[in-house]
Amino acid sequence: MKTRAVLVLMISFLVAPPLFAQQKTITGRVTSEQGASLSGVTVSVKGTGNTTSTNTQGDYSIAAAAGQTLQFRLIGTGLVERAVGSEDVINVQLRRVALDLDAVVVTALGETASQRSLGTAQQSIRGAEIADTKRENFFNALSGRVAGVDVTSTSGVPGASSSLVIRGVSSISSSNQPLIIVDGLPIDNRTVNTGVLASDKSSVTAFSNRGVDFTNRAADLNSQDIETLTVLKGPEAAALYGIDAANGAIVIKTKRGRAGGGMQYSSTVRVEATRANYQLQRVYGPSSLIDGSQASLQYFGAPYPAGTQFYDNIDGFLRKGLSQNHNLSFSGATADNTINYRLSTTLDKQEGVVHNSDLNKINVTGSSQARINSWLNTDLSMIYSYANNDQVYKGDIGPLMGLMLWPQSDDARNYLTPAGTRRLVTAIGAGTELDNPYFNVAKNKINAKTNRLIANVGVVVTPFSWGNIKTNLGTDNYTTQNLLLRHPESVTGYSQRGILDLADVISRNLSALTLLNVNNHALTNSFSLSGFVGHQVSDFKSTSDAQTGINFLDPNFVSMNNTGTRSTLTTIEQRRLVSLFGQAVLDYKDYWYVTLTGRNDWTSTIPRGRNSFFYPSVSTSFIFSDAFPGLRRFVTGKVRLGFAAVGKDARPYAYRPSLQYKTTSYGGYGYDFWGPNLALKPEFKRSIEGGVELSFLNGRL
Repeated sequence: MKTRAVLVLMISFLVAPPLFAQQKTITGRVTSEQGASLSGVTVSVKGTGNTTSTNTQGDYSIAAAAGQTLQFRLIGTGLVERAVGSEDVINVQLRRVALDLDAVVVTALGETASQRSLGTAQQSIRGAEIADTKRENFFNALSGRVAGVDVTSTSGVPGASSSLVIRGVSSISSSNQPLIIVDGLPIDNRTVNTGVLASDKSSVTAFSNRGVDFTNRAADLNSQDIETLTVLKGPEAAALYGIDAANGAIVIKTKRGRAGGGMQYSSTVRVEATRANYQLQRVYGPSSLIDGSQASLQYFGAPYPAGTQFYDNIDGFLRKGLSQNHNLSFSGATADNTINYRLSTTLDKQEGVVHNSDLNKINVTGSSQARINSWLNTDLSMIYSYANNDQVYKGDIGPLMGLMLWPQSDDARNYLTPAGTRRLVTAIGAGTELDNPYFNVAKNKINAKTNRLIANVGVVVTPFSWGNIKTNLGTDNYTTQNLLLRHPESVTGYSQRGILDLADVISRNLSALTLLNVNNHALTNSFSLSGFVGHQVSDFKSTSDAQTGINFLDPNFVSMNNTGTRSTLTTIEQRRLVSLFGQAVLDYKDYWYVTLTGRNDWTSTIPRGRNSFFYPSVSTSFIFSDAFPGLRRFVTGKVRLGFAAVGKDARPYAYRPSLQYKTTSYGGYGYDFWGPNLALKPEFKRSIEGGVELSFLNGRL
């Protein structure tokens, strides 16, 4: 009994929070220079892990003791500190500055650093700025907001994919997309390749990545759940991510709960319309066969006779798009801020300007942080997304091609015969005449249903005063069910009497990261040193099971059981990456910094013996206005310079030949066209970058 009592007493000392000072609840409001309330301002007790943020009204609540200091931070404004005295209410006004060298920003691996210490180029954006754009794909919200970032959207229909490239194309054989990190977890941003469809095995039925647009998976994230987004530009900034970040990285921090958050609801309704004004000729009629036997077309048909009735098929076909967004969130924290929580759900419903193109998406996001005791902190987060996307085909098999070329003398709305079959307007045949646009969107279909779960567990242990150990475990899993129909009477499905593609894609990405952080340690009166070392394991696997059916028995019944000839294709892709890395930062009098990083990757996509690669980087930052205080009256700024080497590994199985079914007279299996490449090496990219960041008139310019 005595032993048990002693054990309970020891545990209580370990888990009990320190009570060295009497804490009280400090409340207040944070506003801009113009008096407007500022949401998302980070409020923290200096020197502790006690942090909260302001709500939409700019209000905050935090526990602190007299004598402690509150820090107020917001991207684009100067740092403000206020000492806690006898008052219980502290209101603060933040001033926007052109250059804030004391701002704390997110860097590689989710670590934070002072802006003055960075010798690399990066740019941060508040989540509120992204959410205010009301874009369904947050990639599109970055267009024009981040220097050096080029965002390209494939179209304006719901669910259209977007491509994001930082500082131009750097590879001709691999992806040029940046790495995306959400709360420390790398997430998948790929689009489905039509090569996983069984129809791509035949040149007759293959899409070859034309005519179809699958959503990039970063669109599954809800922009209203983003707290901050940081773009790491170039190899110097993203070198610690190694192979995966040769094109830069986007580091996203999602929102967390805060005291006084409560319930919030927002709703947005948007009407969309096209701005295009097409000029179509109404002089010559549709072309026809030159004679009854040759499959050759005249460039122009005969002139329209006087008095011909014309139809505005374009305005009649395109409709007003309607988008709705509804967001409901709950957040809060305990009185002493040891535990905070947030739960958010969002419904997106988008109807495109083209008929039968729509997107229905549901997002549920939850998070909780807890300070278990003085040496243990936890951070849990979860994102669930469901998307149901109906799209239309694009390019030469899409409805817009038929709309532009449809005869102006024919009412395109009449696309069916009295018998319910496709109505033709020329004599060139159903396999050659372009589909009526109304027939195309009504009979040819693309549908994708995606379920995705991103879960993350973070633990920070501080067993000693000189540093801490940080562990992050996460998983990114999604399944996508794809259906692609080319109707038996359409120009794309006529020769095969209909083509139906079904493909189920299952993707899984596991990541484990461990960091040993070393706090800033004074070497001398002038020099100090800080840094970290770490280890990471990433395991990715994607499996696709696809079926293709042709020769429809009933032209209007969409089912694989309704096809006469079927084929299947299973595609498996797997990759494992193991990494060791480290960083050291040397600080001289808080105005000159030198940062050294190194990372070694072992990848499964390169033959053993050649699959180990080391990527170094070095950068420096010199705050000349602090080194020479007399300059502050005129200018504040820093000079930075950096060098880095990064690379990209090969796609999985690139160095091994694959077996393929042969259609020769003897059949069987054989090697594909590409032979083995056992000497395969990764791409390497070396970069040198320099820059100057200046601010004039006491930060106002």
